[in-house]
Order: sequence, then structure tokens, then C-alpha cells
Amino acid sequence: MGKKTLLLVVLNLAAAAAIGLMAGLSIKYGAKEGNDDGSQLRERIAELSSVLDADIGVAAILPGGDTVLFDRDRSGCESSGGRRYPLMSVMKFHQALAVCGWLRDSGISLDTKVDVGPEQLPEGTWSPMRDKSPLGGSYSYRELMEYTLVYSDNNACDILFGLSGGPGRTADFIREYGIGDFDIACTEAMMHEDLSNCARNWSTPLSAASLADRFHGDRNEDEYSRFIWDTMKGCTTGLGRIPGKISGKVAEIAHKTGTGDIGPDGRISAVNDVGIVVLEDGRHFSLSVMVCNAAGTMEECEALIADIAEAVFLACGNHSRD
Repeated sequence: MGKKTLLLVVLNLAAAAAIGLMAGLSIKYGAKEGNDDGSQLRERIAELSSVLDADIGVAAILPGGDTVLFDRDRSGCESSGGRRYPLMSVMKFHQALAVCGWLRDSGISLDTKVDVGPEQLPEGTWSPMRDKSPLGGSYSYRELMEYTLVYSDNNACDILFGLSGGPGRTADFIREYGIGDFDIACTEAMMHEDLSNCARNWSTPLSAASLADRFHGDRNEDEYSRFIWDTMKGCTTGLGRIPGKISGKVAEIAHKTGTGDIGPDGRISAVNDVGIVVLEDGRHFSLSVMVCNAAGTMEECEALIADIAEAVFLACGNHSRD
């Protein structure tokens, strides 16, 4: 074989390898039919968010680990994704992880019961547990966390804080779990006494999505983790948010919502949802959507979250298990 022929062969092989590499990158970043890449998904989220006058933060961790961030305030100014958003009741997810960590380390069963008196069930706050049993009773840790994760019960949340070391211990546990860019410093009672305290329980959207994604990997670690996973799949609040347009199209959705009050300016302080969506083929994505200082209605805020969840779902592609 002559030198010129050999050179042509080498060049052809190099070209073929380059084409193969490009094809591989296209598949990784979602160029297959029915998929999308991160920049296109971000553009779609920006388009959807443009209809609502609010601060909007989104973090999606896609199958394979690619991350899409969107963070825009109501003036239209975008950030790199580090803006702090009030967690509201999303922090009950953080709390459940910390409580179960404490129970695990202490050798305490989920079914161990504690007495709850009527003085621990104040009026004027969201509490299906109080509405059902205003005089209190004996509750297991399992039952208390079912109230917080499924029904977002504020009194059950503060009872668990009292038993497990308070908000600071929850924050310490989550940091030890490997998650930063958040803080939890206030109980539900403290937030109701002074609405400005809501800002002290905060997170970036990426921090919340990262916590969800990390937990998905640990969900079958032991009975405590499985309990949290199974319970969050039964969340009854915010069904018009992440589950709104994709429920029935995916295998599982485990999520936790957070909702704030309407401020003196008529804006809704927070409408949040953070969760994990397991697709029919077993892949999953983690999603955090935080809508803050919204001039729209609750229905409009929830519809935006549902639209964003659907956009992420479509970007992941719709593959069946077979």
C-alpha cells in the first residue's frame, strides 16, 4: 500500500470516528426523536414562564445527570440559578429525612408512639390532624410524618421538630447528607407569628432538586427511606402542579409542595413543588419549580408548574419499558 493510499485510509478512519463521536454526543444530550437538548428545554421553560408576573426558579436533573436551570425575577432579570426562594412546606421533605435519620441512629421504630396534647394543636394553622382529633391522642412517628408529607400538616410538623431537635438539627442533617445552598431556621409557628420568617427557610431550586435526586438513589436503603418514598407518592396537596399533566403517563411521582400566603400587595408569596418522576422505562428526572411573589392566581401558578413538568417529561422522551 502506497503512502498516499495509507494517508487516505487514516483520514477516512478519523472522519468516521469523529462522526461516531458526534452521534454519540447527540444521543447523550437528547437529539433522538421525541427528545430535546438542555438549551431547547430551557428555552421552552422560559417561554412558558413569560406568561406569569412572578419570580420563577426551575431546576431539572434529567436522566443521565444533565441539569437544566432557569431563574428569572418578575422584572425579567435572569440569574445563574443561585437565587434564594422560600421553601414553605417543601421543608417538610427535609424534615422527614432528618427525623428518619434520627430514628435510624437512635434505634427507634417508625411505629413508636408519642402522646400529643391539645396544647400542641393550636388553631389558625393548616392541620387536618387537629381537625380530626382536636384533643390530641397517641401517634406513631409514622403517622405524624404521614400527616406532614401527605397532608402538609403544620402542627404535626412542629411536633416532630420538638421531638427531633428543631429546625437547626434538620438543617445540619441535610448538610451532612451532602446538600448545600439552603437553610431551615424556623418552625411553622414562627413563620405564622411573623411572615418575614418564611424567608429564613430557603433554598435554591438546584439545591432542592439535588436533594430529591440524591434521595431517589437512597429510597430503598432501609425501611425508613422506603417509608418516605412511599408516603411522598401519596401526597394529596398540589395535584395540579408536577402531577397535573403527566400523572398516568409515568410510572411514579413522589413530590412535596409548599404554598405561601397572599401578601399585602396581593401577590402570592410562594407556590412550590419539588419531586421525582419515574418514567415508564425506569429512568427518572428530578424537578424543582418555585414561583414567588406571583401576581397571578393560584390556578395560574399551578398550571405553570404543570406545564414545566410536562415540558421536562417530553424532553426526556417517551420510552416504554419494553
